[in-house]
Amino acid sequence: MNMPAWAEGVVDPAVRLESVNGVLRAALPGNDPAITFYRDAGGAHFQERSRVGYAMTTLDTSVYHGYLAGIRPADLNAVIVDVGGGDGRNALPWLEWGYRRLVVIDPAGAALERLRAAIAGRDPQWLDRVLLIEADARTLPLRSNVAARIFAIEALAYLNEDYGCGVRECARAMAADGRVLLADRDYEGALLTRLFYGGGIAGMLAQGDTRDVVDGNADCSVRSRCFTFDELTREIEHAGLRIVASYGVSAMSLVLGYLRNTGRITPEDDSRLPEVHRLLAALGREGAMRRSHVIIAEHAGA
Repeated sequence: MNMPAWAEGVVDPAVRLESVNGVLRAALPGNDPAITFYRDAGGAHFQERSRVGYAMTTLDTSVYHGYLAGIRPADLNAVIVDVGGGDGRNALPWLEWGYRRLVVIDPAGAALERLRAAIAGRDPQWLDRVLLIEADARTLPLRSNVAARIFAIEALAYLNEDYGCGVRECARAMAADGRVLLADRDYEGALLTRLFYGGGIAGMLAQGDTRDVVDGNADCSVRSRCFTFDELTREIEHAGLRIVASYGVSAMSLVLGYLRNTGRITPEDDSRLPEVHRLLAALGREGAMRRSHVIIAEHAGA
């Protein structure tokens, strides 16, 4: 099995992993619609979208990176785990910050292969500091109590009814003094998304009585979940975790992305992007209109 020497103390030896194209691959459930959807799409393509300044995901990424920077451990040899990391939009900063033991887990191996190519293009020596694993978040192929920091950003919601299982797996893999950062979509923010992108008023009202979120289009779609703040905190506390901080990602990024798509934000506005990023960072901490919740937690007994 081809993996860095440090990874032997991180990977669960009871899990069978096969190395293909620089990615370790565990068995995946064959009947999960969300996994099938994203594997068919080649996984997340955030690195490609990052070139579009006012794309919603690009605007959100800078906010998420600010939160991740706030939980960095002092030890550069600490194990960092990105669950649902896709093609690495939230993983690459850890390598830039100098961390030497980064694990990125995603069910779409194609996205991990693109991440590996991107890392090799930036600095081939970084490949010794990263472990890429194709696996299901319900059964993380990791030893217990190994991760100093573990995060799942807009990933576990695709487990739907198994959301709590994903949170418990993050808690299991987290060290006794570790921290976990979880981010998933807000209920009202999801309604706004459906209003803009999923059928207008009719689509919004159809979603209003549920916590379902549908991504994609009429020909190919996938279901995930959204939460009120109280609902998400209950899920986290039921996993034996204690919340130490809560923030958000402002719904303004969603509005700005929609305005860009409709032509009301132009290339001339690119010069104001640094100001927009600063405003979104402030709104994430102080605002009330959220696209997603961001919660940092530790073991309840810590």
